[in-house]
Amino acid sequence: MLKKMCFIMGFFILAFPLLAQSFDCNKPNFGARIEDLNKDGYFVKYMEKGGISYYNYTGVCRKNMHNHVNTSISFAFIQGQLYARIISISEREDNMEDIRDRMEKMVSKQIGTQPFEIKQDGDWWIYKWFNEKDSLKYKLKIHSKTKASKSAFYYEPLRAKLPNLNEDDDPVSLRQ
Repeated sequence: MLKKMCFIMGFFILAFPLLAQSFDCNKPNFGARIEDLNKDGYFVKYMEKGGISYYNYTGVCRKNMHNHVNTSISFAFIQGQLYARIISISEREDNMEDIRDRMEKMVSKQIGTQPFEIKQDGDWWIYKWFNEKDSLKYKLKIHSKTKASKSAFYYEPLRAKLPNLNEDDDPVSLRQ
């Protein structure tokens, strides 16, 4: 009996940090309030611009892309609600077609739809996805020469809360 009790206690001690983890950066709860997401204190505000607050997440955030690229991930909030996850990837040596194919497959799986727009603007390939059911959009830009990329996964209804938002201030324009 004592052995069984020790096993159960050991399990809860080891599992507790995983159970306490309240935020999944792979499946952001768009529209959720910062107060609800930040109960563990892992969101650290670093900037406010154009009515949008930007945060780094210092908790565990493991994405498949971490296996082959160095990423920078931040989160944007409008009026205290999660609006967007912004990812930047610096230059890389991968083949451009492999990058485009991998991104198209991974994002389509995450969003649940195929891209509705693919275009080239100068040296940038631009992809856009829209999951109408959940009002989620995803925009991805990949530089054809450096293979650097920027992406924004965002909740479209929150954008309407800032009707006069300047495109340069909106993280989903990917101009920053």
